[in-house]
Amino acid sequence: MEKMKNLHEKAWEWLNDRPANNWSRSRFNTQYKCDVLLNNLCESFNSAIVVARNKPILGLLDNINMYIMLRMANRRAAGRNWKHLVGPRIFKIIEKSKVESTYCIPKMAGDKEYLVQHLSGRQFVVKLKESTCSCRRWDLCGIPCSHAIACIFTRDESVYTYVHDCYKKEAYLNSYDPMIHLVPGMDL
Repeated sequence: MEKMKNLHEKAWEWLNDRPANNWSRSRFNTQYKCDVLLNNLCESFNSAIVVARNKPILGLLDNINMYIMLRMANRRAAGRNWKHLVGPRIFKIIEKSKVESTYCIPKMAGDKEYLVQHLSGRQFVVKLKESTCSCRRWDLCGIPCSHAIACIFTRDESVYTYVHDCYKKEAYLNSYDPMIHLVPGMDL
């Protein structure tokens, strides 16, 4: 913050007036398993119902009901076709982290705790029991980082055991399991 104050005092003032947990990953709450600063969910929903918003209330509700019903059904069908224990997007993230883990040298301290030396010279502390890494990526998103994956590989264990349950197929299918039932037309 001192460096920022010296570079751009107005930017420093703007950030200083806001709680750090709103803008600094170092202060994000690890409970939510999301390391993103913005939320596009509202924007996505608004763009999906842009046509329905101009209709009278019953037409609007009918369109929203149809949208949600189809979305839930499509997600259920897609989840059943997953080839892995986690979704395709999470699988890609893990595969990329596996490649990055080749630059990490884990050294066991004991009781599933490791000091990981990266070829860049940086060091990280990984605690497999607690699903944490000092880089905080794993803590924030629930997906093991490359440092953690290097440790998991030394134990000859599956990375998917350490992925937070919210990313697993069972949780996904449970989320989209409820069925939005059809509603007869307004004339009925």
